[in-house]
Amino acid sequence: MIKIIFNTIVGLVLIFIWSRFVDLTQIWQKLSEANLIFLLPAFFCMFASPFIRAIRLKVFLSEIKQIPLWNLVFLNGAAILLNFFIPIRAGDFGKGVYLNTKYELSFGKSIIWVFMDRFIDFLTVLAASSIFLLVIPTTLPKNFIIIISSVFCLFLLVTYLAIFRLDFSKKLVVFLTPLFIFNLIKIPFVRFTSFILESFSILKRSKKDLMTLIVLTLLAYVADAGIWFFTFQSLGVNPGYLTMYFGQMLSALTYLIPAAPGYVGSAEVSGSLILSGVFGFEVNVASSMVVLSHITTAIFVIILGLISIFNLKLDLNLILKKALRRK
Repeated sequence: MIKIIFNTIVGLVLIFIWSRFVDLTQIWQKLSEANLIFLLPAFFCMFASPFIRAIRLKVFLSEIKQIPLWNLVFLNGAAILLNFFIPIRAGDFGKGVYLNTKYELSFGKSIIWVFMDRFIDFLTVLAASSIFLLVIPTTLPKNFIIIISSVFCLFLLVTYLAIFRLDFSKKLVVFLTPLFIFNLIKIPFVRFTSFILESFSILKRSKKDLMTLIVLTLLAYVADAGIWFFTFQSLGVNPGYLTMYFGQMLSALTYLIPAAPGYVGSAEVSGSLILSGVFGFEVNVASSMVVLSHITTAIFVIILGLISIFNLKLDLNLILKKALRRK
C-alpha cells in the first residue's frame, strides 16, 4: 500500500512537471479536432497485441500444460487491467494465481514463467533497438547504441550461462556468495540467483520454439506500433510506422520504472520525452497523441479487462493478497 501511495504521488508530480512544458490549450484544441474514425484501427491493434502475446504464452507453456488460447487471451486482458490500476504487478500475480487455481500448477513456478515471458519481451526489445538505432534518425547520443548493445550482450551472456552452462553458473554463485560478508546481503543474493537460474531453465527449448517466441514478440510490437500510428493519424500527422515501432519499444523499457495507478503522469512524461526528445516531434503534437492514446487505451483496457475477469471468474481478493504480501 505504501508503494501504491508513493507511486500515486510521483504520478501527480510528473503530471504537474509535464504541464509546465506543454501548452494545455493547444493540446485541448488538437484533441477536439481529432478524426475519431482513425481510432477504430487503433482499437483493433490494442486487441491484436494481447492476442499475439497470448499465442506466445501458449507456445511458451506448451511443454508444461496445454491451455486453450482464448483463456490466455482473457488472462492477458485481466492482467493488463490489474497492472493498469494496481501498479504492484498485480496482473502478473493474477496470472500466477489463475494458473495455480485453474490448472493446479505451482504458484511459485507460474510466477517464474510469467517473469520469463516478460523477459523475452525485454531481450527482444534490446536486440531490435540496437538495429533500429542504425537506421532511424534520433537525437540520442551516438554512444547510446554502444550502451544498449552492451546491455543486450550482457543479458544474452547471462541467458546462455543460465540455460546451457547451468553447472558453471551454480559454481559461480557458490564462488561469489562468500564475498558478501553480511547475511543481510548474502541471503537475498542466493535467493535471487536461485530464482534466476530456475527461471531460465524453461527457455531450454528447441530452436524452432525459440524462433517462434521471438517472431511473435516482434509481431506484437507491430500491433503496439499501430496504436500510436493510427492515433497520430487521427490528429492529421503521418509519423512513419517504423518510427512508431521503435518508439513503442523504447516506451516498453520505461515500464521498468514504477508507475502511478492508470499510468497517470508516467505515460504522458515518457511518451512525450520519447516522441519529442528522441524523434523530434513538436512537443504539443506529441503530447496530444500521448493523451489521446492514454484515454483510448484506458477505455479499451477497462472493457477487455472486465470481460476477461468475468469469463475467467478470477478471485480478485486472492490476487490482491498475493500481490500485497509478495508470496
